Amino acid sequence: MTLAARIVQVNEYDLTDTAEAFVDAISALAERTEREGHTGVLGYQFFVDRIEGKAGAVIQYADAPAWLAHHRIAYEWHEMPALQATVSLTRLTLFGPFNDELREWLDGAGVSFVHLDELASGFVRQLS
Repeated sequence: MTLAARIVQVNEYDLTDTAEAFVDAISALAERTEREGHTGVLGYQFFVDRIEGKAGAVIQYADAPAWLAHHRIAYEWHEMPALQATVSLTRLTLFGPFNDELREWLDGAGVSFVHLDELASGFVRQLS
């Protein structure tokens, strides 16, 4: 697994329900993802701005196959529609190389997104 192969996904949302409903829904999904999800999900962080009614996420995947595997698994769980009932996706940005299957999945989902495919430089520091 190389840094250049990773997919980093940044989601921006408007809350369509209360911040509490969002926190409850994403907490359930995050717990299940950590417990039963694909091991290629390297980071799963969601944030909320209760005052502005906004939320966001930064999700890291080992690579495009891990991204696909996670979405195939998580969209079968009841926690995913519970989360989606609390937010409206306003912006999706993906960093890292796609494969054809990932691009087809996104195109089929009808989701508008920004994609930056090549790691120009950088590093990730592991905290202990």
